[in-house]
Amino acid sequence: MRIFLSIAAFFICAYLGIKKSREMKKRVEFIDEISVMLNNFSAEIRFGTPVLSELISRENGSFARLVNERYKELSDIKAAWESACETLSEKAEETALLRELLPAVSKSGSEGAIMTLSLYSERFSRLYKQAYEEYVKKGKALKQIGALCGAAAAILII
Repeated sequence: MRIFLSIAAFFICAYLGIKKSREMKKRVEFIDEISVMLNNFSAEIRFGTPVLSELISRENGSFARLVNERYKELSDIKAAWESACETLSEKAEETALLRELLPAVSKSGSEGAIMTLSLYSERFSRLYKQAYEEYVKKGKALKQIGALCGAAAAILII
């Protein structure tokens, strides 16, 4: 029975370390996806005057898909954007930037929207760099710490 418990403790701790590392990686990928989306918005605004719902419908990232799903339900792109932001982590900086972005872009014309998107694109680029560096530094360590804690727990149980 103790051997089974020690094996379970090891795998649970190792799993938690891997899970936390994956969360960090997903955050990096999400921020990169938002940066690409903003760059696409900028390019499309330069060559036309699409409305936000058209811009979002052309994107295929997870945030854009979420906004599109909400838009189908709510029929208001601004409400859909806010609703999508509510599903994201409240503590994350990227959520705050996304909440700020929509009103900033909506209040300006084409040139203002392009400048605003450029500003937010730069902010997301910095955020990406920070998140990536954190993942590189801590991602592997979290996996190892999870395994070590699991091994320690297994030893203590035996």
